[in-house]
Amino acid sequence: MTSTPENHPVLEGTAVVLKPLSLADVTARYLSWVHNDEVMSGIATSGYTMENLRSYVAEKTGRADVVFYAIRDKATDVHIGNVKLDFHDSRANVSELGLLIGDKDFWGKGVGYEACSLLMRYGFSTLGLRKIYLAVYENNPGAKRLYEKLGFRLEGTLRKHVWAAGDFRDKYLMGIFNDEFK
Repeated sequence: MTSTPENHPVLEGTAVVLKPLSLADVTARYLSWVHNDEVMSGIATSGYTMENLRSYVAEKTGRADVVFYAIRDKATDVHIGNVKLDFHDSRANVSELGLLIGDKDFWGKGVGYEACSLLMRYGFSTLGLRKIYLAVYENNPGAKRLYEKLGFRLEGTLRKHVWAAGDFRDKYLMGIFNDEFK
């Protein structure tokens, strides 16, 4: 996967539009998501300040092996979350999918499914990825169901592997190959 943030196209769906994430998207609104325990319950990193969140976004968007999009509500153009392909292994031709729906008003409305579908289609058909993988925590069963609906299959379980929601939780590893994506 050789690409640059400048050449990633806008990806348009029915309810959402994916636009390449930029530093202009790092706002107090975005910062509030990463300070919300419910939003971050299935994500390992936390403790962001505006400064280190900006540094994180600058580092990720500056890499040719990362595809990082802002998820925007199509009707209002409001930034509601992010989706990315990261940790690209060029030899195996695989990347990790990451999803954050920060605006809880959009939870359960299909925007995560649509955003992931758009990015997966781009990853497989345009970038030519062989496989997309991810990790999801036991305390986030809704996300696990979403990934199963997208066609991901359970590939392994790291038992009581992460500290999340006040206890040690299983970490599920899931993957989907290009030829399995519908």
